[in-house]
Amino acid sequence: MALTNYKTVFKVDYKPHLDFYDKIFSIAATLSGYPDWFTTGLAVTLQNLDLWSSFTLTHNSFFYIRDLKKEQAKGQDEERISGMWSTVLEKIKYRDYQRRGLRSWDMYAVSMSFENLVSIVSDKFLAQSKEIKEGICPVPSDVAYMVHFLDNSLKVQLRVGPVKKEELEVHFQPDRNANLPVAKRSFPAAELFAEFPEVSLFIDIDVSKNDVKEADLQNVYAEGQEIHSRLSQNIVKYVLGLKGKG
Repeated sequence: MALTNYKTVFKVDYKPHLDFYDKIFSIAATLSGYPDWFTTGLAVTLQNLDLWSSFTLTHNSFFYIRDLKKEQAKGQDEERISGMWSTVLEKIKYRDYQRRGLRSWDMYAVSMSFENLVSIVSDKFLAQSKEIKEGICPVPSDVAYMVHFLDNSLKVQLRVGPVKKEELEVHFQPDRNANLPVAKRSFPAAELFAEFPEVSLFIDIDVSKNDVKEADLQNVYAEGQEIHSRLSQNIVKYVLGLKGKG
């Protein structure tokens, strides 16, 4: 079994500019690898439905999303996101950005029951004092560890917990119209997630930084990647005593 990334979102926010609407389509046209597109008039979304991914450009942000498609840590995401530096950023030409964020949803499939995984996660992350067991929660039926912290000046929002296949729609919240192939958009959740593992350790990591200079955007992205990789591997090792090969 391996640690698998099923969804990535990379987003850059900047101060809104009214004159940006005159540039939005010409800027989007410089980005290759997205054969399909649609627009709301206020935003344009480029699509690669074979890769279940999209790029959206608006007057105050641009973002890349890959939905429900297996990807390794150094796969197509990195290639597509790095391609934005020489195209989109060069055309936008802003010196200051309000926020840059990289979020990923990883899963490590397990062969144990959901109840057993709940017990392990609870023992690893939650206090098991007599006062808690007798006065608050004797035995948890589900559990999640959520924490915010700083790592090398970057803000990290971390969520870890057991997950069942039937819960995945709620956790992933896929954008069916933007990212899923047309034939699969109307699939019920049971069919859309049919090939996903029955029980997994679910890891949701959001790494961000506010007030980023243009010259620092690539460095901040690289640092975010390193944090994602390190945390996800460490979590699998700590919770399951395994090396989370990705």
